[in-house]
This record gives sequence, structure tokens and C-alpha cells, in this order.
Amino acid sequence: MLGRNAKQWMLGIASATILMSPALADAQQTNINLAVASNFYGFPPINSAITDLINEFQAENPGYTVKVVDNGATATLEANIIAGNTRGVDLFLAADTETPQDLLVNHFDLVTPYNNSSTPPLYTFNYAQGILALLTNIRGLDLSCETGTCGYNPDVFSTVAIADPSLAPYGVAAQSVLVGRYGVVPPDPRVVEYPNITATFNAVIAMTNPVGFVAMSAICSHGFYPTAGNGTSALAYFTIESTNATPPVLVNNYNPLTQAGISVVNPNGRTAAQNAELAAFVAFLTDFTSLPTPPSPMIQTLQKYCYSAP
Repeated sequence: MLGRNAKQWMLGIASATILMSPALADAQQTNINLAVASNFYGFPPINSAITDLINEFQAENPGYTVKVVDNGATATLEANIIAGNTRGVDLFLAADTETPQDLLVNHFDLVTPYNNSSTPPLYTFNYAQGILALLTNIRGLDLSCETGTCGYNPDVFSTVAIADPSLAPYGVAAQSVLVGRYGVVPPDPRVVEYPNITATFNAVIAMTNPVGFVAMSAICSHGFYPTAGNGTSALAYFTIESTNATPPVLVNNYNPLTQAGISVVNPNGRTAAQNAELAAFVAFLTDFTSLPTPPSPMIQTLQKYCYSAP
């Protein structure tokens, strides 16, 4: 049998081996940082699409961690990256496709491929498609088409909350609905703008405004909406709908809310292990495997929060 000193010596050697193992040490410390548009970050963030996905990804890859270091309106997040990316973002998940494309075309020095092994290099990817919804938190106010106002009515509601169209793609969608469907042309005192879609949601929940256009994901759980605590009545506005006229007339409410991501230059640098994690996380976000094959975690998460695959 080994003596006490011998055992301690062997444990010391084993500990040193673990500490000096580059692969293990790197795996334990590998992390990438995200900037995430408000709709995908959710409210509260502990119950959101990105949180669910990060938890699932980290469970499947125990050597990796993913942190959200910035969230807000898409244009605000882009401005933060252009201004120096002081939060050390590696991957930007926007609420549209135009903003990542703007970074790629007009700020090419700020972007990097998300998979260094691909030819040609890949910079952007689509990861979700969202839905706009009208929400109220006033008890007794019915937005349904069966028994209520059938959504927004400019003659009924004193104000309507939307996200700032100059900053938020969901705000652009809401403005498109207001102008094209209801003839409410900006500037209009009935339209109250907020800096992002989460602030818009908060205003409706606080009843600062009787109704507001929000991201469906904020009020959806496993396909049902609204659920306890996130409003009392809601109506989904799809990209294209048909009216109740005879014959039905197709209405183009807003351009599809296709959401894209892009890898950006981290001013703090990125190791080979972090690049590998980045590629793995993007692959995870773009795995749209669905039935009859067991659906991927990405598909399950998109469905849970009323998104669809892009």
C-alpha cells in the first residue's frame, strides 16, 4: 500500500496534469458573447428564446458558455458595435436581415466569418421569423375578431404603443400596419414610440397605453397567448392576411420579420477554441430539423415562442 506522502505526491502530479492540459483548461474557460435583439432576449429574460437555447447548448456542450452582454433595439446594438464594441460581442443576433447586411457591406472591417473552415467564408445567417401582435392589459378589453374590436381601431383607442421605427424592426412592422391598414400616418399624437420592443411591451403591461404592437414571442408559451402575466387580450397580425370581404382580399400588413445573425470582431480577440464554439453555436441556431425526425432544440424553441424557421 502507498504511504500518505506517496499518495499526496501522486495526487499532486494528477492535479498538475489537469492544470497543464491545454485542451481541458481551454474547454473550461471557453466563452462567446452575444448581442441580442429585444424580441429574442425576451421579458423576463429567464423565460425567453435565447435563454432556453443557451441552456440547451451548454447542456450539450459542457465545455462552452454563452453570455448575453448587450440587448436592445437592433439599430442600437449595431451602433454599439460600430462605436467600438466595448462589450466584447462575438455574435450579433438582430431582429432583421438588413442590419447584419449593413455591417457586412458598409463596415466589413468589423465582421468575421462564423466558420473559418467554410469556402467561401460565411458571415450572416437567418435564424428565426417573428410575428407582430396587438396586446392590451386592460381587463375587459377584447381585441378578438369574434367578439371584440378585431385588433386596432383608431377611433376606439386614445393611444397605441409601438417600438421606435428608426431603431427597431418590429417598430417598422407596426408602423407599416398603422399606415397601410388604418391610415394612421406619422407624426400622429395617438402613436407613442418606445426605444425597443421590450419597452413597448412594458408600457402596455403597465397600462400606460391601452394597446400596443409587441412581439408575439413576448406573450406566447407553447403556441398559446396571452398567458398569465403578459396581457389579457391579444390578436396576431401576420405578414399577409385575408379580409372578411366577399371575395376575401389579401392584405400585406408588413414585410416578413426575418431575423439574421452575424459574427463580429471582438476587440479583445478570439482564441481558436472560441472560434470553434462560435461555429458550433451558429450550427446549433441553424439546425431546423423537424418532424418526422425528432425536432431540434432550435425548432422546439421557435415553436414554443411562436416563431417560425426562416
